[in-house]
Amino acid sequence: MKDIRYALRVLIQSPGFTLIAILALALGIGANTAIFSVVSGVLLRPLSFSDPDRLVQIYETFKPNGWGSVAYPNLKDWRDQNTTFDSLIGYTSVTRNLQDASSAERIRGVTSERGLFRMLGVTPLAGRLFRDDDPRDVAVVSEAFWKARLASAAPGGKIILDGESFTVIGVVPESFQFPPDRTTRTEVYVPLDFPPIGQNSRENHYLAATARLKPGATLEAARNEMGVIAKRLEQQYPGPNDGRGVRLTPLNEVVVGSARTSLLVLLGAVGLVLLIACFNVANLLLARAAARSREVAIRSALGATRGRLIRQFLVESSVLAFAGAICGLFIAVWCTPLLLQLSDGQIPRAWEIGLDWRVFLFLLATCAVTGIGFGLAPAIAASRDVERDLREGVNRGSAGRSQGHLRDVLVIAEVGISFVLLVGAGLLLRAFVQLQNTPSGLVTEKVLTMRLNISQARYGEVPAAVNYYGEIQRRVSQLPGVREAAFVSLLPLQSWGWNGDFAIDGRPEEPASRKPQAELRTISPNYFHAMGIPIRQGRAFTERDTADAPRVVIINEALARRYFPGENPIGKYISREFKLEIVGVSADVRQVGLDRAALPEIFHPIAQRKSFVWLAGMTLIVATQTAPENFVSAVREAIRQIDPTQALFNINSMDKVVSNSLSNQSLYTWLLGLFAALALVLAVAGIYGVISYAVTRRTREFGIRIALGAPGARVLRMVLARGGVLVAIGLAAGIAGALALTRLLGTLLGQISSTDPLTFAAVAIILATVALGACYVPARRATRVDPVVALRQE
Repeated sequence: MKDIRYALRVLIQSPGFTLIAILALALGIGANTAIFSVVSGVLLRPLSFSDPDRLVQIYETFKPNGWGSVAYPNLKDWRDQNTTFDSLIGYTSVTRNLQDASSAERIRGVTSERGLFRMLGVTPLAGRLFRDDDPRDVAVVSEAFWKARLASAAPGGKIILDGESFTVIGVVPESFQFPPDRTTRTEVYVPLDFPPIGQNSRENHYLAATARLKPGATLEAARNEMGVIAKRLEQQYPGPNDGRGVRLTPLNEVVVGSARTSLLVLLGAVGLVLLIACFNVANLLLARAAARSREVAIRSALGATRGRLIRQFLVESSVLAFAGAICGLFIAVWCTPLLLQLSDGQIPRAWEIGLDWRVFLFLLATCAVTGIGFGLAPAIAASRDVERDLREGVNRGSAGRSQGHLRDVLVIAEVGISFVLLVGAGLLLRAFVQLQNTPSGLVTEKVLTMRLNISQARYGEVPAAVNYYGEIQRRVSQLPGVREAAFVSLLPLQSWGWNGDFAIDGRPEEPASRKPQAELRTISPNYFHAMGIPIRQGRAFTERDTADAPRVVIINEALARRYFPGENPIGKYISREFKLEIVGVSADVRQVGLDRAALPEIFHPIAQRKSFVWLAGMTLIVATQTAPENFVSAVREAIRQIDPTQALFNINSMDKVVSNSLSNQSLYTWLLGLFAALALVLAVAGIYGVISYAVTRRTREFGIRIALGAPGARVLRMVLARGGVLVAIGLAAGIAGALALTRLLGTLLGQISSTDPLTFAAVAIILATVALGACYVPARRATRVDPVVALRQE
């Protein structure tokens, strides 16, 4: 306690030093705490299920690298034939229209087998959960839905989803979320009756599947057994199951996904920022230790041991670290919600991110490590050569040669670490700019998009759905300022879609594992014109491509190149459920994202679809003459006049759709750039401090040189040369570190090499220029030393 009181008195007597040190530490600790709170919520916090480590996600695989949804007959066979799972549940995650008498809104729901909650070990907050004998018209809702829309009423109320009435039988607590990998909360859960589509067909893959391992069963044993079952099913059903396998992934890994690498890179980057902050404070403490050398010598002469002196200095550094941690906590409390807001739904489990016990434990550990880390070297250095310091007196007390070398090493490390961070940020920025400049294949300016889903219960069969979409298109097209309106089943630049195989007439029948594959889209006749997509060969769809006309399709250039190389595909036929004539070839559009090349694609005219499944959800595209945001209300009203219970969602301009497709890269690029900029500021401050301190120590020397006729330019070069040497060594170390560490960025860089010479050169020039600029200010001051004043100080 005496040491703490003394440390507080010493720090209060030097308010400038204390505030600078606390600010540097607060920025570093606060940024680390904010990022760690995200890492804790996403990577470390267990899923809100019973024994979540025993849950696995199961996918069907096909061809060499494909994997995805499950066909229900295969899922049923897996469940019947396996011995390693306690339970295996199929489900679909969908959005649904929540309706009242005059309006509707879109909510996220899950349709699952009735054993879902039993498998996950959920306890209801109110009411009960699904039983095996429940009818299909019951629902379980989330706590937030229950409070906001049902006023926390007792279970038993009615809700209308997609035109059907459901009885609410239970409520799950706020901590429960399934599927856990969604970035938006599930609000309603309803039972799934089989087969909902496809008449029990093994060719309809639409289910997700989660399973719980039996006690004692291992993931490897489950993988081996499921592989054997998949082989057996392939032999029993050689057509639809040809080439089909099984993939098992721990559920936690599914949730984390690619976010793990990005978050760990950010945590490492912000950790380096804190390290630079610690180096800066260590440099400040070394300077203070030099100024207090006579004090230390006197205390030693009065009987203080070296260990006692080191302890006192460590207490002072720990007090600084504690103050920095308290301020850093406030920074983290402010920054964490801001970070989640900026992430725009790109961080999984965002609702579970907060300042929990892991974050506070991390904060305490960071405080302890930094307090000892940046205080130990100055403490050891200050306790050396106390007899010399006492003999030479305070006026000649200095840091000594060893302390000077230590300060130089700290500055070199700061420059090197800053270089690594700046190179990482530069590489990500180049990759991001390259993505932004990648042609999407369509016109994005002055285009409004919105999604609407219709239910078969309300619209019956395909003709009614086609007429409904046609009426919307007609009315919206007539709005003032609207150039054109069109429909597409799945908007481009989304990370999801429908795909399937097909056969090419006149060629030998391929086994299922080697059949041609394509993305599938349903469009209105004017879709290509509204989106500015050129037709390279043949024609676009017209109003004559009705349900009674010959069945036609349009393919894209990627499909033509892959499956019709050197041929004219116009007039040729492909087969899916029906024989289809190719009447046009469209230009390629990037369906998945700007970072992925265009995939083979088949377009069907909306009027020729035979199954309601392909029409249940469509995206309305509105090409406008002015800013598309100005037309949202008018379009909404036009649709409301046709069907007031229709909910619209995902309302965005096409420019926003493009921006959203880049939001993940954008988030990590700007965060790493922010940390790199902060590291640069701290490193420049450190360089300035070292050179400024060196100039102060050599004031007498510079005075004598100037008195003997040395020109100011020579003195300037001497000081700049010292700073230049430190910067050059730091850059060399930084280049070596960057070559080793930037490989961790991996897939985040796209086509940009992790050793891109342009980025390395640009960062080196910028860092060297800024660092030498920091050296120039104290160097300029050295040239203005008054020889008389300098000699009088001695």
